[in-house]
Amino acid sequence: MKKATLFLSALLTLVAVSTATFAQDGPRGQRPQGDRPAFERPNLKPTLFANLGDECYTPDGMTVSDETGMLYLNVPNFGRMDDKMVKADSAQGGYLYEVDKDGKATRVLEYPVSEKTGQAGPMGLDFGPDGNLYVCDNQYFHNKDFCSRILRVIFKDGKPTQEVQVVIEGVKLANGMSWYQDKLFYTDSCFDIDTEGDEIIGSGGVFMFSADEVTKAGKDGEPAIQIKAGPDDPHCVAYVKVQKLGRGDNTGPDGICVDKNGTVWFGNFGNGYLYCLRPNDAGEYKRENVENVFDALNQRVREQGPNVGMKLECCDGIFYDKDLDCVYIDDSVGNAVWMFKPCEKGQTVRPVVMWTNDDNDGADGSFDQPCEACVYAGKLLLVNFDWPFPGMKNTKVDPPGTISAIDYAEVEKFVRIMERFQGPRGPREGRANARGDRPRGQRGDRQQGDRPRGQRRGDRPSEG
Repeated sequence: MKKATLFLSALLTLVAVSTATFAQDGPRGQRPQGDRPAFERPNLKPTLFANLGDECYTPDGMTVSDETGMLYLNVPNFGRMDDKMVKADSAQGGYLYEVDKDGKATRVLEYPVSEKTGQAGPMGLDFGPDGNLYVCDNQYFHNKDFCSRILRVIFKDGKPTQEVQVVIEGVKLANGMSWYQDKLFYTDSCFDIDTEGDEIIGSGGVFMFSADEVTKAGKDGEPAIQIKAGPDDPHCVAYVKVQKLGRGDNTGPDGICVDKNGTVWFGNFGNGYLYCLRPNDAGEYKRENVENVFDALNQRVREQGPNVGMKLECCDGIFYDKDLDCVYIDDSVGNAVWMFKPCEKGQTVRPVVMWTNDDNDGADGSFDQPCEACVYAGKLLLVNFDWPFPGMKNTKVDPPGTISAIDYAEVEKFVRIMERFQGPRGPREGRANARGDRPRGQRGDRQQGDRPRGQRRGDRPSEG
């Protein structure tokens, strides 16, 4: 009797929260029409945390210093480029900002440009065990010939100096970054290898370096590490392909984070597939252990409830919240943020939408193409990239750059409720990993991204 009473109480709690926070368009169970938001959760509505000013276009990566508690933000300023991919004014190098807990942003560094391109594109960033800041310098939009780099910003007494060193060279499209203990992980979103017709249109991967390698490179007379961008480099610990979905974007792994167990989570910008890489019993990260934990092609599009009409087909930045043990996904295409709980080996995750809104300029804190997330100052922060590609909800660059914020107390309530009723999926519902298990709708031992069951060679997946 006691168990039944507890179950009924939990059920009534879910119904009450759902009634208070879900306001669907149209009759119950009916999909929304046009580009109207699928639902709203008033208690998770974002507000404006920071107005970054007119010199700040396309803000991107964020990280918080463990030493000082200060938020650091990279601004590549891609939105200021002309038709020759050259940035206007003095923005060639992009900027590093400090953002305090009141949302005041102060520019503290202009990055040095590459000799090959005369530009710099600072994106993902994280602090290393040496106390210095490591940065993905994405040169892909200026020169696709492996000009991207990993940089080191020297910090002294918890503050950035103006000294910037080149640590790794030869990257194709340096994007997301995360340090975990003595290991540096970063994503390369575009490998220069042959595609496979109309089905597999891109690929990319995750690279891992030891702290011993990275912290010594590029200083005290030591040269930068030269890599061979692609799966043949021994530092490449994950290699995935990009199947054509939705907009037909060929961009591979973008966002990356590491959870408390050392599991690496990452996802494709171009199609929303999510992956994880778990360390083996010896603590090693091996490519054969990569698991596809979210099958974007065969995802269920719900007719009602919190995910009504929504598809996840873009994983931009992702962030692991250690306090709530969950991962947030920035969906640049859908102008949305999603959340999922990590799963065990052989299972798959179930992302759920937290908030989405229509195209806007972000002046009131609404999403304007969210690209990165972090927890800071009692809020879940989402920085807005605001540099649209075809097929996105966001349609134009409209400065100033902004950072949106959702009250963390409300985020915690939402996550706690969702974790009671949303568990990870078992192998019957779409497990796919390197041992040959496959998601629903795939044939035999095909890898994720290959042709789904019933699709003829040359046919394209339906876009949606």
